[in-house]
Amino acid sequence: MMQTTAVSPAPGIAFQIAVPESAEPSAVTLRRGEYPVSLQPLFQVLQRVVNPPARVLDLGGYLGGFGLAAAAAGYEVAIVEANPENARWIRTSAALNQFAARVEVSEVVIGAAGGSVEFCANGPYGHVRSDKSSDASTQRVRQVTLPALLDELRWPAPDFVKMDIEGSEARVLRAARDWFASGHRPTLLFEANGFTLDWFGDTPSSLLDLVGSFGYTLYEVDERGRFRQPSRFEPQCVVDYLATTRTTFDVLPRRSPWQVARRTIRSLRSPSPQARGYTWKRLRTAWH
Repeated sequence: MMQTTAVSPAPGIAFQIAVPESAEPSAVTLRRGEYPVSLQPLFQVLQRVVNPPARVLDLGGYLGGFGLAAAAAGYEVAIVEANPENARWIRTSAALNQFAARVEVSEVVIGAAGGSVEFCANGPYGHVRSDKSSDASTQRVRQVTLPALLDELRWPAPDFVKMDIEGSEARVLRAARDWFASGHRPTLLFEANGFTLDWFGDTPSSLLDLVGSFGYTLYEVDERGRFRQPSRFEPQCVVDYLATTRTTFDVLPRRSPWQVARRTIRSLRSPSPQARGYTWKRLRTAWH
């Protein structure tokens, strides 16, 4: 059953969003007419680093909460969502807000090569199938690389890219290495999820090293949307990072050893067994 609600991600900005009946936390929050706390800092970062009508590419749109908020703020937006059901909800919301001229939805997987892949449409956690992931069911979905997607959008380059694609981040960036080498440097806001990156043979460290090799400066984005120098040891399983060529931000210093210790204890008490397992793995690696 669909419910349409109005949400406001920031003062003076609001939009309508169509939300399915679901127990998933973000969907529940949106149905209450509230903007999810998980998206709030990401939207704050967007507003801080690029101004409308910049082009925003949302890789991993789920129900469109981030991309639709960007469109409501005046950005030109392309949302990539491989889950057909989620893509339909995004298109419904775009129509409700008369965003047809400002939002384009691409129902594809953004990945390492062209062709097609097995995709697990798991609500907000849709991902390419991996031998390490426990996928209940999959479907065949068209896959494109980042440069190929931009060709389809007829965009020379986006100004801002948000990536939350359940472990495929490094694979997408490696496949676009030549595109970055040609001089393109959009601002990147991406999730580093140690649990899902491991499905594809990557780690948060390898992802950060890859992004840094493209000439970016990296900052951690905390739950309040603030920027911080990344810690040398990061115990938390899921962390958001900003990659930019700008250096004019107010940046918090790297966490002290005591702060890292407290962060480690909190991570070991996470309700998620995957998150706790990742933290124990990081500790064992550090000890050796």
